[in-house]
Amino acid sequence: MFGKDDLLTDAQLHELLKDNGYTLAVLKGDQVVFHSQERGLKPLYQLYRQQPELLRDSVIADKVTGKAAAVLAVLGGAKEVYSDLISEHAFQVLKFGGVKTRYRGKAPYIINRTKTGMCPMETLVMDAASPEEGAARLIEFFEGLKEKQNGTEKNERH
Repeated sequence: MFGKDDLLTDAQLHELLKDNGYTLAVLKGDQVVFHSQERGLKPLYQLYRQQPELLRDSVIADKVTGKAAAVLAVLGGAKEVYSDLISEHAFQVLKFGGVKTRYRGKAPYIINRTKTGMCPMETLVMDAASPEEGAARLIEFFEGLKEKQNGTEKNERH
């Protein structure tokens, strides 16, 4: 795909996302090992939970990176994150987690899809004291969502 010894430029990573309609791409060396066109955190979360080895020592190209995605990148062992748009909170998590970070634009926070406030995933992990605490919140959220979708949510009334 790219030259073996080439460090992918910001422009190349941006074009990889744009030209293929990807919202997320994970690269190992010069090969894309995972990609998604799905919006939101779910694809990265599923990768973190189901195929974490793909994140270790990877380059993550992400269209929009909030703090929740940064938490997963740090704990997944990514070596680098490129983002078209990153939140200041995500940038700080990646910086302190030792993950090289490149971006086209930075915002104070990621807004929700209706543009009425902060992204709910960013809100969920905003005050987490550590990436581990943030990941625990994300796991609880997604597992609860899965239970609701499967109709297995426990009825609290007896």
